[in-house]
Amino acid sequence: MTDGAHVPVLKEEVLGFLEPGPGKRIVDGTFGFGGHAEELLAAGAEVLGLDLDAEAVAHCRRFAANRPRLRCLHLSFRHLDRALAEVGWERPDGLLLDLGVSSRQLDTPHKGFSYRSDGPLDLRFDQEVGPTAAELLTTLDTNALADLLWRYGEERYSRRIARAVIAASEQAELRTTAELSTAVMAALPRGVAPATVLSRIFQALRIAVNDELEALSDVLAQAAVCLGSGARVVVIAYHSLEDRIVKQWIDRERRDCICPPELPSCVCGHRRILRRLTRRVVRPTAGEQRHNRRSRSARLRAVEMTG
Repeated sequence: MTDGAHVPVLKEEVLGFLEPGPGKRIVDGTFGFGGHAEELLAAGAEVLGLDLDAEAVAHCRRFAANRPRLRCLHLSFRHLDRALAEVGWERPDGLLLDLGVSSRQLDTPHKGFSYRSDGPLDLRFDQEVGPTAAELLTTLDTNALADLLWRYGEERYSRRIARAVIAASEQAELRTTAELSTAVMAALPRGVAPATVLSRIFQALRIAVNDELEALSDVLAQAAVCLGSGARVVVIAYHSLEDRIVKQWIDRERRDCICPPELPSCVCGHRRILRRLTRRVVRPTAGEQRHNRRSRSARLRAVEMTG
């Protein structure tokens, strides 16, 4: 995620953990508009940029025209193994995942990522694949929508909002971000800040439409297979759902045994595949948060593969 000038979040921390340099191969699984990739290239590394957003991939390919150490693929990071096979890389030295939605995406109304401007209720990273958020809403009843808003948005008024949204959609299909926002705001109790709630609702729908949490679990599961011993993985998350998946993966894969504690001896045969480089989440400095408002919720975790 970057700000309007494409300044990479936690730039120094990312470079410090990935240790890019000549001869290093690093996968930028969320290329976006190249903020982190440019820094990795400047340090001498080869970079493979992946993204689902067609505009980001087009930018990456233009960017690569005079940068022979940059490769670009229109592919989700959940298909890391396929991406590496396509470019002929074996055991890269690093993987960067800067999760969430970029400032450019938020500021582009036709993508429908933000309630702040009216546009089609789309919310897909890849606008050529899968159902839009508007189409998803037509398949859900009140209970299913309430569960989705709670699970992916942790929204306390999820059931109340779901009833209002479904009632509104029964009158006329919700096709735009403004129409959805109006339905949500009509359900809120007096005194509740609509901006915070709308952010959660749009987050929940975006996660569902793009299958984001499952994609994150998929790429982490591939790390041991696709990355060599000594390779570094750096993940920047922007909300607790993403960060919880990363933390649980690290906690599980840094141990030799994951048996329940009540068992007298190990029967799982599990062996650790990584070591932690960050005991706690790393957050942006106060200075970075002042200069890049959208970095405020960022939380970074890093590991080194040992398997």
